[in-house]
Amino acid sequence: MTESDKTVAVEASGAEATILGTTVKCPVCQTENAPNEMYCGECGFLLTSTPGEEAPEFEAAAQPKLVDSAGREYFLREGENTVGRESADVLLADPTVSRRHAVIALEGGEVWLTDLGSTNGTYAAGVQIQANDKVEVCDDDELKFGSAVVTLKLPETEEVEEEAAGDAPPEAQPTAEVPPPLEGGAGGGEEPEPEPEPEPEPEPAVPPVAKLIGAAGEFDIVPGANTIGRRADNNIALADSYASGSHAVITAGEDGFRLTDVGSTNGTVLCGVRIEPNVEAVLSDGDEIVFGQTTLTFQVEHGTAD
Repeated sequence: MTESDKTVAVEASGAEATILGTTVKCPVCQTENAPNEMYCGECGFLLTSTPGEEAPEFEAAAQPKLVDSAGREYFLREGENTVGRESADVLLADPTVSRRHAVIALEGGEVWLTDLGSTNGTYAAGVQIQANDKVEVCDDDELKFGSAVVTLKLPETEEVEEEAAGDAPPEAQPTAEVPPPLEGGAGGGEEPEPEPEPEPEPEPAVPPVAKLIGAAGEFDIVPGANTIGRRADNNIALADSYASGSHAVITAGEDGFRLTDVGSTNGTVLCGVRIEPNVEAVLSDGDEIVFGQTTLTFQVEHGTAD
């Protein structure tokens, strides 16, 4: 192996030459493009089409993708997408990126990231992924391969944001009934001013009956089901790439507290013992729970039963 073939460690000074895969020449302007490019960087021609043909419509907004700080986009397909600096689906021209650095897999709407034993490591949301570990990643997660940083963008969230940003159609306003003029012309026929409607009182916040406390923060447990996981729509959202999108549920009822793992990838550990998926476990005040790599202590609020 020659020196130019080696992956440059992050600590090393001076960037060594990066070996790129076979380039693709644009048939219109003859510009050489990286093999993962869909459009020519010089003239914008679709590289998979023939000059003179009508280019097929490409709905980029519906494609999962990675976006770097310069706005460069790397589109992902269903199944496995290799990440590396040579002959990869996501080709990152950075000497700190290994040739076969990682794999991003799209499986039924979920996105999974695996490090392939890279030299400088793979990180998701600031947490390093161990070699050959498979962890779920979510929309807007920052992914780091060596020193190359990209952000995961999923189409479902983008569509919601676009709809929210668009002009909403005006709501139909009810036609106000005009009262007849007062007899005798009293008041000059002017309508009486309507009394202002009282503003609805805000619903009182449900007081927590317990808490989860740890280095990751303090989270309230309220009566009923409290969902826990990576996704933002959980009652308790964990910034932990080893936690699944839907990881566990804590149920607070009249008979006490129950913890259920809902089939997470890396499991839920209660007081040092990994609990069975989809089987309720009794929670008591002071119990230590580990979700992925996040450790929290269960604490019952004063005046509630454990």
